[in-house]
Amino acid sequence: MKQLKINILSSIIATALLSGACSLDLEPIDEISDNKAFETVEDLEKGMTGVMTEFGSHNIVGMSDWASDDLRYSLANTGQGVQVHNWTYNSSTGDLAGTWNEQATLVDRANRIMAIAARFDQEDKTVQRVIAETKVTRAYGHFNIVRMYCKNYSANDPLGIPYKFESGISSPSRLTQGEVYQNIIADINAAIPELSIMREGNYWITQSTAYALKARVAQYMQDWDMAITAANEAIDLGGYRLATRDEYRDVWDDAIANNVEVIFRLRRENSGIGNYYTRATNGDIFFHPSYDLMNQYTYDDIRGLTFFGLDEKGQDVVTKHDGRPNDKTNVNDVKVFRVSELVLIKAEAYAQKAQLDKVADELNYLRNHRLVSPDALEFTNQQEAIQAVRDERRRELAYEGHRFYDLKRWALGIERLTEDSETTSRTLEAGDYRFVFPVPQSEIFANKNMVQNDGYSN
Repeated sequence: MKQLKINILSSIIATALLSGACSLDLEPIDEISDNKAFETVEDLEKGMTGVMTEFGSHNIVGMSDWASDDLRYSLANTGQGVQVHNWTYNSSTGDLAGTWNEQATLVDRANRIMAIAARFDQEDKTVQRVIAETKVTRAYGHFNIVRMYCKNYSANDPLGIPYKFESGISSPSRLTQGEVYQNIIADINAAIPELSIMREGNYWITQSTAYALKARVAQYMQDWDMAITAANEAIDLGGYRLATRDEYRDVWDDAIANNVEVIFRLRRENSGIGNYYTRATNGDIFFHPSYDLMNQYTYDDIRGLTFFGLDEKGQDVVTKHDGRPNDKTNVNDVKVFRVSELVLIKAEAYAQKAQLDKVADELNYLRNHRLVSPDALEFTNQQEAIQAVRDERRRELAYEGHRFYDLKRWALGIERLTEDSETTSRTLEAGDYRFVFPVPQSEIFANKNMVQNDGYSN
């Protein structure tokens, strides 16, 4: 598999050193002018490569896992993620500020490259593609912020987020959620015609990537028809398929063919999601997999066999992101969009539309690729189908940055098992204000028009 070779222009390197970058308002301080740094279309492509290095996504996964019911606190933990796990966070909690910062920086970089691209020949296909890639990137960053720092989607909810169309210092107010989501969908739709259908290694934004993001956004909007259509487009355009049971471990070892399972991934060489659970250097366990989650899998489910293991002391550990074979511990590519998520998005959409046979078709399709001899599912009522989708979604997408946000959008609470919460908080009621993360204090300071979320003080 071709490795991304990062050759970032000096101006992009300079922007990587921007202070704090906690705000959606970031001002360039480059000493080298853009006119000299970006003289050719090839330079523009290298600039987009620099943007790709900022995609992050570690924090999105980590915050969801720490706050959910999928992890159990370890006595070897020395403070990692405790505030988030115990739901005692506030506007000064560094982990959450880092998550906002990560996505705000991504938005800013995308806007800068888009502005530079506007100076090139707009009929050039490469220029058009780069602009399209920045639009999807901008949509992705905004969506991550709005789903984590805002309530469940409501078009008229005034506490959305600002939507940044350009880099620069300003004090934008929070838009309604309806306006934010409209801008996200508009960016995706505008980008799709100019994107490549396929690119080597699944490391680049393609039409399938854009449709996968659109399907996820539509799911949060509860626009079920849009979700189904976008999910089908994402899978069909690139000719993607689910990994078989025999191939499934290879997905997490980064040893899978381009058209199998993974639609869009982020290359990782030195850091990994696995560090949210276990320290790479000495194996110290910060969080064990919860008993509740481990109990969700049958003995023949390849997912349970892949996600969990035992360390040298016989302790339960999360192994889903423990690293490529014979490579650095805890370092894997980040799988941003997978076929199985899209199958589950379709299943949830059909369940909400009470099309029970189609729900069964999607879930049976997935389960046939994960279990040795699964019983065929059939549903007699809508609620039964909805619950089956939620259960399968938890099993398939564990430790990929979905569980906490799913419980929030389903308006469900968290009830950790007693054995999973002997030294930590156990219950978070449905609708509790802490399902919405606080806007970081640094963002409040940077933007006089930013309003804090309900339940938190500045």
